[in-house]
Amino acid sequence: MVPGLTHRSMRWLRMRMPPSLGWLCAILVWAICGTAQAQPAAIVVGDQDESIELARYGRLYEDPSGKLQPADLAQAKPSDRLPAGGTLSFGYSTSAWWLHVRLRNAGAGSGYRLLDIGSPLQDYVDVYVLRDGRTLTHVETGDRRPFANRPIAQRSPVLPLQLAPGETVDVWIRLAAYDGLHEAVKPVLWKVSAYAQDAQTQTLVFGLYYGLLLTIMAYTLFLFVSTWQGAFGWYVAYILAFLAWSVTFRGYGFQYFWPRHPDFNNQFLAIAAAASYATCGVFLIYFLDTRRHAGGGMHKVIVWSSAFAAAWILPALFGVYALTFVATIPAGLVLIGAGLATGIAQRHGIQARPARYYLVAVSMLSFGAVLYWLRMLGVLPSNVVTENALQLGSALEVLLLAFGLADQMNILRAEKLLAEQTALRTQAELAHRLEHEVQERTQELESANRRLNEMAITDELTGAYNRRHFNTVFAAEIARHNRHRAPFAFCLLDVDHFKAYNDHYGHQKGDEVLRRLSSHIRATLRRSGDQFFRLGGEEFGVVFTIDEPPDKAQAFVERIRAGIAELGIPHEHNGGGQGVVTASFGLVILGGETRNMQPEGVYALADQLLYRAKAEGRNRVVTQMV
Repeated sequence: MVPGLTHRSMRWLRMRMPPSLGWLCAILVWAICGTAQAQPAAIVVGDQDESIELARYGRLYEDPSGKLQPADLAQAKPSDRLPAGGTLSFGYSTSAWWLHVRLRNAGAGSGYRLLDIGSPLQDYVDVYVLRDGRTLTHVETGDRRPFANRPIAQRSPVLPLQLAPGETVDVWIRLAAYDGLHEAVKPVLWKVSAYAQDAQTQTLVFGLYYGLLLTIMAYTLFLFVSTWQGAFGWYVAYILAFLAWSVTFRGYGFQYFWPRHPDFNNQFLAIAAAASYATCGVFLIYFLDTRRHAGGGMHKVIVWSSAFAAAWILPALFGVYALTFVATIPAGLVLIGAGLATGIAQRHGIQARPARYYLVAVSMLSFGAVLYWLRMLGVLPSNVVTENALQLGSALEVLLLAFGLADQMNILRAEKLLAEQTALRTQAELAHRLEHEVQERTQELESANRRLNEMAITDELTGAYNRRHFNTVFAAEIARHNRHRAPFAFCLLDVDHFKAYNDHYGHQKGDEVLRRLSSHIRATLRRSGDQFFRLGGEEFGVVFTIDEPPDKAQAFVERIRAGIAELGIPHEHNGGGQGVVTASFGLVILGGETRNMQPEGVYALADQLLYRAKAEGRNRVVTQMV
């Protein structure tokens, strides 16, 4: 019976009207009311609506044949199945399911919205947008179709809807599964700004979440390589499998890694799920040492459940999707139950500390999963905590288990250290004596090596560093200057008329001049970064850093020049030096703004400045700042 139209009202119509007209009106009323029953009330889309959960207001239709179209469903009877809190969850069903909503733009402006299907894993999603029975838009998407089919590149299918002021459209959403296993779907009509904010929040949350998993996995891998303990290795395998499952389950794998391979996306999800259960079980065996500390029956349950889950990796490779999940989920529940039972039994024994870590970790994961599914079922409100409860719970689980492994390693390390200390105490006297002898011998060798090294880089006559050492130091200082822009100076000096001095006074006197000059310069260079080199014959070089105004570098070199003249070494053939030994200097100062300098270029510039000093009369400093 049509609501509002009783048998009595029908009889009244037939009595008050001619028979033919009465039946005609009755049929017309039935048709109008029947059509009204098939159409849901229009959802008013206002400017103030940030998001609308469409399943709360639409009508649901079951299509067992999977061949119906929106026009075929216009007069069909809606399904009695009611959405749970705005979420469509069909479980295992070979039927196609349709959600019909009517949208009306009540605002004065153009109503641009985004329709988010709310699940990255729904196999087949078809969205029809109709106005007055005519199809305006038809989008075919889902994770069994190429990612390029999606109008907007998002991990969950999202398509734009444009509503003119006062316009009313019908939106039909068709959901179908490849092999009957439907994912929970929560279609939401978003305001663009609200969707962008929600997507940004989700990206941040999952970025932090995956970053945490990768960090813990890398740390545990380092521990495994360092110790080669099975618990660490299987924990790395478990995190890797769980991470692969999560990335695929959340749609990031399909979006970023294999968008053109939808079949592989589904196969990989099933493989990762089976691998997660299997590696979790093997890790549990090592972590709680069930072989020695659990009852024989409980250990076998964990072993066989892990093996059963691992066996389903092969069918998953061949596209057995739904059956893989149907088989492995019970295996996972058995593993969790067996692990909890083992942890409770061991919480006061030898394995008490690992058992407590495991109990708390699994409790966190279970609590997060319960919050997540209660939110999906509409029992709990949707907020930051409930939307990300599964990530939060699994992150805490992974973190706590990592703490448990680290605690185990600390215990083993402490036991090993105690054993080593006991062994060392029995050999303490011998070890001390040997260590003392080795230290003495090492010091002697180091001292000899230092002397040899000094001899290898020192000029025998003057005590200055030699040319070979200069080449190494000079190149390193130039490179440091290029990297850090540290002010730096190089001075090239040459004894004036030294050949004439040798010819007049003899080479022995010439060698004595070089020794006295070198001694004077080395005494003047008091900072650790200042270095003095003999570059050949009577030519020397000084490398020094500048930690004060660069113009003071020239004053410093002037003091060296004046000090040489003040030595008062007679030189009759040095007229420009008033009859005493003098030297000419070419000084290059590299300021803090110069970069990409080459040692050859700096040396050549100093050499040019030295020749200018000689050309201008000798016994002087010619400076250039670069």
